Amino acid sequence: MAIAQISKEYLELIPNLFKNFQRLNQKSSNLTHLQNQILECLFMNQHPLTIKQISEGLNIPKQQMTDLLKRLFDQGYITKSQNVNDKRSFVIQLTEKGNASQHEKWGIIYQNFVNDLSKLNDEEQIDLEYALHKVNDLLKKMEER
Repeated sequence: MAIAQISKEYLELIPNLFKNFQRLNQKSSNLTHLQNQILECLFMNQHPLTIKQISEGLNIPKQQMTDLLKRLFDQGYITKSQNVNDKRSFVIQLTEKGNASQHEKWGIIYQNFVNDLSKLNDEEQIDLEYALHKVNDLLKKMEER
């Protein structure tokens, strides 16, 4: 088995995916990268999160979170309310505006991706779909073992 070659391909995949997604994501939002990360975290979880959960999930220091959350709150993207399970903490939740901004952003990313796919012929699109499916499937299997 060519473990060295698999490792090499895997390590090349990460920056390629990141660079490609970064390009698709470009100009999809007027927020900063970290502000977007917070909104994405809330959007993907689909329920209120504590500041600590967001901080740990994104690996952003809590001290830095305070300012980021304040700006998002001031702009109307999030709400902050008392945690019913722990009165000492607060939970953060997307507002309608925050939710709409994420739907719009992901719509733009999707459209950018569709535009990129149109650069491939039918056979290349089939190859890409198969390769992505296979990579996802194999990575999940590696996680399970």
